[in-house]
Amino acid sequence: DIFSRLLLGSFYTLAIAFLSISLSVITGTIIGSLAGYFGKGIDVIIMSIVEVIMSIPGILIALGIIIILGTGFHSLIAIFVIYIPRCVNVVRGLVKKEKNMEYVIAVKTYGVSDLRIIYRHILPNILKSVSVSFTTGFAGAILTEAGLGYLGLGIQPPYPTWGNMLNQSQSYFLSAPWFTIAPGLAIIFTIYQIKKLEKRGRKY
Repeated sequence: DIFSRLLLGSFYTLAIAFLSISLSVITGTIIGSLAGYFGKGIDVIIMSIVEVIMSIPGILIALGIIIILGTGFHSLIAIFVIYIPRCVNVVRGLVKKEKNMEYVIAVKTYGVSDLRIIYRHILPNILKSVSVSFTTGFAGAILTEAGLGYLGLGIQPPYPTWGNMLNQSQSYFLSAPWFTIAPGLAIIFTIYQIKKLEKRGRKY
């Protein structure tokens, strides 16, 4: 029934979004920290790659990856690639600002290694901003996964997701509108709650 599929679909949709954004944030934090802290050649190479990826519309990146790898759970990789440049940009900017702070300069005088400075001193101070970035990306990843599912490029039936439920419900909209309304409302409600958390995080 629709309710059972909606509940099971919430697991697949949220799991794909959560895993993809978690990987994006972790990888983006590592790459962005290196680019922001060391600068020079490393920064130029990393930001050149990031700018190339960001210049391509996300849906085209997703389509390219899915054409190469196939539909299904590969949507996780597509979302990961789409959102990692944004994480790199955010972390790079934060690290570039923090590395010139007095506490970092003081730590350097004790001969602490650069990687230890990044891991033990800079990252804990930017963790709040990174968590806000994660929340923002999580909402976007849910919409991206739902969009891919609606286009028939995400996880395929019999595994339900909110996106492929919307895709399957098109033929039944007039006879069974709740088939469309249920996953649509689930997406709207979830994004709304995540945005509320994001605003609360920015406030505090």
